[in-house]
Amino acid sequence: MEGSEEKCVGYIQLVYFDIAADNIVILGGAGFASSVEAAWDNITEFSGKSSFMADLMDDEWSIVKEKQISAETCECLMGKPIAQLIAEGRAKLAKDYPGPD
Repeated sequence: MEGSEEKCVGYIQLVYFDIAADNIVILGGAGFASSVEAAWDNITEFSGKSSFMADLMDDEWSIVKEKQISAETCECLMGKPIAQLIAEGRAKLAKDYPGPD
């Protein structure tokens, strides 16, 4: 969606709560020009214990709803293995927020 002229009405963002590193790692997501609720409704909520969450965000990036999801759901939605998604998310986090020298 980056570089698009069309305004998004909402976003779905997938996150991983990295307890060992005490970080919240963004795994990816998508913006929607319409029908964000339909996409949100298609994400299955996980009833067990999980370190993964889907956030429904409005057009100002405020979280309006959350669902606990499974690693498998993240893989299915993003089309990549969970280990790769976590590694890429951690690398982006380290680049965007470098620690002290």
